[in-house]
Amino acid sequence: MTFSFDDLISIQEVIADAAVDVDDKEMQKLTPGWYRKQVKRAMDELSFDVPFIKVVRDIVMPDDMKVSVPKGFYNIDKIHIFSGDPCNVGYVENVYWKKGFETRGGVIREDEWTASGYTANNHEHNITDPFFKVSVLRQSPRNAYYFNTRNGIIYLSSACSGYDYVRIVGTGVATSELDIDNIKIVPPFAIKAVTLWVVEKAARALKGTDKGNRRYRTIQTDAALQLDEYGFNGAWHEAKTRLRKLDTKMWRDFIEYNSKMTD
Repeated sequence: MTFSFDDLISIQEVIADAAVDVDDKEMQKLTPGWYRKQVKRAMDELSFDVPFIKVVRDIVMPDDMKVSVPKGFYNIDKIHIFSGDPCNVGYVENVYWKKGFETRGGVIREDEWTASGYTANNHEHNITDPFFKVSVLRQSPRNAYYFNTRNGIIYLSSACSGYDYVRIVGTGVATSELDIDNIKIVPPFAIKAVTLWVVEKAARALKGTDKGNRRYRTIQTDAALQLDEYGFNGAWHEAKTRLRKLDTKMWRDFIEYNSKMTD
């Protein structure tokens, strides 16, 4: 679902509502920083459940062919390499994931970068292996663009070195992509879920201060039932359902595209 940043709600508005629900208008029982942290966690959890924050990073092709996974990424969707620069993209190639591809990246020898080579079951030099003898890379390994990831590093094949930039497209968590302390970030259709999340966490933190009246325990239970984080009848599921909906334009194009495949 596409939304305008002009329609987003600041975390202060969410905190104001949540603080009233737990009788902490002045935020003296719990600190403002604690409330902000809970809103951030709620937005991150929504980002994990529904990939509604799209992140794009353009990175200069590194000499050692090793790219650190950008901050906030948790699901890589596309990797492209291209000549030129981000404002004037030239030739573009898709980079494919290669199973079992392992490399050290490269080494500097006599002031020049040299590829260190790689290992993989499906290798262009596997000429005696009875199972991986025929390789799709054997015809033109220099034009094979592929990658693998290990411990937060994206390792690119040496053929990628002929391009200027790497563009990584994926989904990320909301609080790492944007400075949510200073701008609006909560989508209008997720306000109820995020507010209930904060109320439930606040009541959970405060219920130890109850003196026999179990007031905060009641607030926590009520908020948890309305939120129903792991079920299908609460505000959390409602927010995820709304975020997953395709725009009318996207939905119509999707139907038209699939119908053309049968013509």
